[in-house]
Amino acid sequence: MTIELDDLYRARERIAPYVRPTPLRRSKALGDLLHRPVWLKMETMHDTGAFKIRGAANKLMSLSEAERRRGVITVSSGNHGKAVAYMAERLGMRAVVCLTRLVPPEKVEGLRAYGADVVIHGDNQDEADAKARQLAVRDGLIFVSPFDDALVIAGQGTIGLELAEQCEPLETLLVQLSGGGLMSGIALAMKALRPEVRLVAVSSAHGAAMHESVRAGHIVQVDEKPSIADALPGPIPPDNAYTFDICRRLVDDFVQVPDQAVEEAMAFILRHEKCVVEGGAAAGVAHLLAHADSVPGKALAAILTGNSIAIDRALDVYRQVTRHHTYAAGTR
Repeated sequence: MTIELDDLYRARERIAPYVRPTPLRRSKALGDLLHRPVWLKMETMHDTGAFKIRGAANKLMSLSEAERRRGVITVSSGNHGKAVAYMAERLGMRAVVCLTRLVPPEKVEGLRAYGADVVIHGDNQDEADAKARQLAVRDGLIFVSPFDDALVIAGQGTIGLELAEQCEPLETLLVQLSGGGLMSGIALAMKALRPEVRLVAVSSAHGAAMHESVRAGHIVQVDEKPSIADALPGPIPPDNAYTFDICRRLVDDFVQVPDQAVEEAMAFILRHEKCVVEGGAAAGVAHLLAHADSVPGKALAAILTGNSIAIDRALDVYRQVTRHHTYAAGTR
């Protein structure tokens, strides 16, 4: 099955009852630092606090009545599971979410708050994924991929449709890259509607399976380690059907950001944008701050993908960063 631009427009119409378009905010602080316009796509403003609601809504709303009665199961680092649980609750379905032991407690509690059955298994996404697939077969549940699914990708691609309409001019767009569902959906939209926009995929500095796979020309295995950007590291199953090919064909550049840069970006965003974001959500801004003089393009945009972080942890990051980096406190 191929994913066409029309699939993204159908997804936008399908999910409209549950997913509102998010605003695009111009950042004065980033603009002053980079000496050019910088916009932030505020995906933190969804009911679930992250962009994942788009893909989950499109997938679950596409299920037949018989499939809905069976219930769904997924594997997640947190936000996708939360989105699946939210939509399942709204549609009257059972939801099971498999997590690794690396997922922060606040994300686990968020899932349970939406009524999901939570299964914690394994030390990496491969192990949690295998458990989810095993339970899907055993219990007759519908497996919902967190990224490598045509309907999930089309749902995430609705961000690209909105950006194409909201942001003019735009020359460079930074998008988080983990398994590639977000990047693939946005790339399909932007390369069809705004082909002049340069797409930069931003990954974690370690455990970046898609980044390493594109560089190698084939899917490779990586070690998954704890990270402040916990949504970004992790492996890709070898039977990947969509995201590897789309990212390899449509993404213009691939970069990586270390945890320290992510923490600095989280503090910067909290200080200047008055917005709490999780680590992965700050990855694009982290690259902009670390490479302010070398990022190409006269007009830039980045996506704040989610806010699933305990407020105490976010404040700890802010205090630690501002003690050592004056620019995060606004004095640069």
